Amino acid sequence: MSRMWANLAAAVLLATACASMPAPTGEVAKADQALKSAEAVNAAEIDPLDMRLAREKLEKAKLEMRDENYIKARRLSESAEVDAMVAEAKARSTRAQQALQQLQQNANELKSGASAGGTQK
Repeated sequence: MSRMWANLAAAVLLATACASMPAPTGEVAKADQALKSAEAVNAAEIDPLDMRLAREKLEKAKLEMRDENYIKARRLSESAEVDAMVAEAKARSTRAQQALQQLQQNANELKSGASAGGTQK
């Protein structure tokens, strides 16, 4: 009998916690901003999977907000933010590596030209 009361009390506490949880508007806004930042660097070209996941999770979070499922909305928003940040980081990293390779190629070409010019008289 006491176990039944304990389960009932736990259910009431959980329901109260869920009902009193504020809407995660800040988390949704942060996820939206992270997605916009990733889009600004064309992250979808480099990491389309993480970008798609971020968009889908953000849309689901907005639906959960509408349905007042704030715990799910918060979790989805936070996950969408991370996915967008990962996509942005991958895009920036890839572009930096490409720029480095181009600089190394240019330096090698300059060295080759300098060597060739130095041996000819």
